[in-house]
Amino acid sequence: MAYQERKNLISRLETARGSRVLCYFLSDRETLPPNIPGFSTQLASEPQLLFIDQLRAIAIGRTECLDLFLYTRGGAVDSVWPLVILLREYCEKLRIIVPFRAHSGGTLICLGADEIVMTHSAELSPIDPATGNQFNPTDPITHARLGISVEDVVSYFKLSEERAGITQEPYKLEVLKELTKQVHPLALGNIQRVYLQIRHLAHKLLALHMDPNTNLQKINEIVKVLTEEFYSHVHAITYKEAVSLLGEWVKLPTQEEELIIWDLFNSYAETLKLRDKFNLPEHIKDALTYDLKVIGAFIESTELSHVYITELKALQRPNLPPNIQVPPSPEGFLPLPIWATRVYDYNVYAMGWRTNHEEL
Repeated sequence: MAYQERKNLISRLETARGSRVLCYFLSDRETLPPNIPGFSTQLASEPQLLFIDQLRAIAIGRTECLDLFLYTRGGAVDSVWPLVILLREYCEKLRIIVPFRAHSGGTLICLGADEIVMTHSAELSPIDPATGNQFNPTDPITHARLGISVEDVVSYFKLSEERAGITQEPYKLEVLKELTKQVHPLALGNIQRVYLQIRHLAHKLLALHMDPNTNLQKINEIVKVLTEEFYSHVHAITYKEAVSLLGEWVKLPTQEEELIIWDLFNSYAETLKLRDKFNLPEHIKDALTYDLKVIGAFIESTELSHVYITELKALQRPNLPPNIQVPPSPEGFLPLPIWATRVYDYNVYAMGWRTNHEEL
């Protein structure tokens, strides 16, 4: 579906809700093999200037109500606070519309809103992050840095104390030593920093619309539950759970609004092909290379459209046992024996946000 059709749906949603609407829709399309660049995008600080352009276009001064239509599986925690503060600068009341998923960093964005509008199918999630730096362990196969869940580390110490009964200081020190044999101490230091950061950030976001002088106990409860008490980072927090935890500032859309919300969601899902797992072997077949242009995200209003595009070349080669020698072709490529499994490499030519001039 092209931008003009989505633009009409955004306009209808604005009329139904008496607001201005800004859409931030990040793809989470699955691929085979996993993790092909461009198909899954995350929250980041990179598009901050684009949000300024969008807000200046749709809100002369401050608009009374701004609705952020949000779909994301999460991303950089550092991008959340600047985005929420920017959005609030351009409106009297900030509302987040969650058609389906606003996970992890997306849930943090919701915590900074005056109102969260969740459909019956909408999901928030816990906000305990996975973190990484150059000291994290690496995957033995891909050699990529592995993320470490902050709560997994916390739970390791709780396991040793509460389940194994290790409570005396000399033995607790041995528990720490065992962990540092597997994880670099500076990676653990980074985990402690993020542990404190995520709680501080959640407190600050909630304090934007909940008076900490009168609601401190409630704020502390929300932060504790979202960071510790769901026991799984992928737990889906439904509308009813969200109301029970957060309170009456979580709302359902009206029937009219929900129909438009789902039409708009489906328009993005169809454009990004979220229901269609991308299968590279089906496309590349026996060719040695395959060119891809992938749409990964949109930031849109009735005034402007920005699109995130990745252009890359997939390269296919045989995954040969070490004792098998196959001479390369004259072009320098290894031939693809039928019996051999395949390995894929990717050359990324371009990746980033563009003004949508192509009517995507």
